[in-house]
Amino acid sequence: MFPRDSFSCTGELITGGLGSSRRTHYFCKSCLNFVYSQIAAADQRINLRTSVLNDATSFKPFVELMTDEKMSWADVPAVHSFCRYPETLEELQALMDNYSIACLR
Repeated sequence: MFPRDSFSCTGELITGGLGSSRRTHYFCKSCLNFVYSQIAAADQRINLRTSVLNDATSFKPFVELMTDEKMSWADVPAVHSFCRYPETLEELQALMDNYSIACLR
């Protein structure tokens, strides 16, 4: 996750996927690549897909989402894991605080 005001996109985006009133997913209009998602209760942050970055090697997995739907052979060395998503603003804030501390190390 990244602060919303630290992110910009030059291409045109569309919404889609399994969004809800609480969560919106944004895709590149021309190639339909999943770019980021945003949670309504935490609109100051976005969940950027590191796969869209030119170099994501400096990002170590910190949180794993949707684990109840992952393949049995998939193994991600993330510090935190959720079967779906963090459900409350407090849970999300604690996750962001832990991430901030981990980034300082």
